[in-house]
Amino acid sequence: MFRLSRYPLFLIVGAVCAALLGLSAVPATLAQTDDALPEYPAPLWDGQSRFTVLIMGLDRRPDQTDLGLEARTDAIMLASYDPQTGTLGVLSIPRDLHLPVPESDDFFRVNTLLLRGEGRQTGYGPYYAMNVLQYNFGLYIDAFVIFDFDAFTALIDAMDGITVDVPTPINDTAFPDMDYGYDPLVLDRGPQQFDGYDALRYARTRHGDNDYLRGQRQLQVVEAVYDRLGDPQVVQDLIAQAPDLVASLRGKLVTDLPLDLALRLGLVLVPLTPDAITFSAIERENTLDFTQRGERFRIPDREQLADVLSSVFGPGYAG
Repeated sequence: MFRLSRYPLFLIVGAVCAALLGLSAVPATLAQTDDALPEYPAPLWDGQSRFTVLIMGLDRRPDQTDLGLEARTDAIMLASYDPQTGTLGVLSIPRDLHLPVPESDDFFRVNTLLLRGEGRQTGYGPYYAMNVLQYNFGLYIDAFVIFDFDAFTALIDAMDGITVDVPTPINDTAFPDMDYGYDPLVLDRGPQQFDGYDALRYARTRHGDNDYLRGQRQLQVVEAVYDRLGDPQVVQDLIAQAPDLVASLRGKLVTDLPLDLALRLGLVLVPLTPDAITFSAIERENTLDFTQRGERFRIPDREQLADVLSSVFGPGYAG
């Protein structure tokens, strides 16, 4: 666990998107997939209680938008703000982690939960994932935000790219492109200028190591994005691009957050100092080996998981 010296990427993405939506006077429903979500009550917040959001990055190619949310998730995070302490905790969940689900004795990979829920009913995927994570972590989840590759690359490109200091050389010859082929990622050590596509590749590559080191690369991307947003000219350029950017994100950024609540949360979260934000991840040492019908995988170590959750969300995280 460590304190972030910069704001988490999803907050930046959320704040920028909320601001763009507000400046463009676009109804909140445009941030949702058209007709994809069943009728569920919109999340509410009294400003005094903990508010928790599930953030998922879709592993969905540009030609798969007609599939809606029927995709696996490449990134899974829980972000929880506690107004009583003025702190924000962010927990990254490895996509290969297996969790039990309420309706079965079996374990399922966390990155398949959205797809599993969508298989039951179109638009149910986010709520199914929320229910399973609540069941496992004992933390009530109020809302969700889902974005795909296009949304990520569009936002990075809109700020004219980012600069990342690559700590070790990368030679991923098996990195998949967006056309079901390969687009090798070869990088030298040292500062690199990334556009949206290369930033996405850097954040996703793991063929040379593992999910845990990939998490460190994603954190580098977070910090690089924040650095860019610290430039007033970049922010002005984003505002100028607001109408076109909002239109390009239709169906690619999905949330059940009403626009007024998204803006309200943004106003609360943006002033937080780095010391008030804790970013943590479920690491390999927080998990146990488990075998199910001949398949071997990792599941949470319940004793250690409680300590991880308390350290990132605070001792009163439940509920």
